[in-house]
Amino acid sequence: MNLFLGSEGLGAFPAWLDELPRRPRRAVLIPTAGNPLPATPWVDVAMDVLTTCGLGVVRFDLEGAGRHDVDAVLENADLVFVTGGQPIFLLEHAQRSGFAQAVPPAVRSGRLAYAGVSAGAILTAPDLAVYDAPDDPGQVISTTGLGLVPFYPLVHSNRGRRERYDKLIADRPGLTFLAYNDDEALLITDGLVDRRPSAITADWNR
Repeated sequence: MNLFLGSEGLGAFPAWLDELPRRPRRAVLIPTAGNPLPATPWVDVAMDVLTTCGLGVVRFDLEGAGRHDVDAVLENADLVFVTGGQPIFLLEHAQRSGFAQAVPPAVRSGRLAYAGVSAGAILTAPDLAVYDAPDDPGQVISTTGLGLVPFYPLVHSNRGRRERYDKLIADRPGLTFLAYNDDEALLITDGLVDRRPSAITADWNR
């Protein structure tokens, strides 16, 4: 099982691709988390990075998609890349479309590699209740995440969030949190976490 969990910077992404047992050739880019926001420049940044790395890319929005659509697009992919925005909104459409059911077994089996940045990284957590925010329009019956990692990613740790994150960690001693900065990434291989520098090569501000 191979995951790239970013906060902003994608500097470590090309090397991660090259280190995978089977280097992906076809990626599905999921921009859905950014749909409630007025602009999503980080989606274009991700597209540029993927194409520069030599991958064929299909941009696929989960909002409005059904399980048949999800299965069809994943069938021809070996990498899923989920960009940032509002995590509960992303979860809503991941659950409704069947993405949340289809992706975890494919990632665990090694058929798919998973890359997520910001909300896309958060989606891999066991549960997303701790990430709910007043400005997130997502509506879910269950806050269960993809469960691809046993911990809770705390992204953008360098953006004045340390005090809030410290309180979150103190209030929930039974949960494992990993906070990391915008110029870092967490690389997960079969449960082992490797924290690496991941330079910010473009300004995507989310």
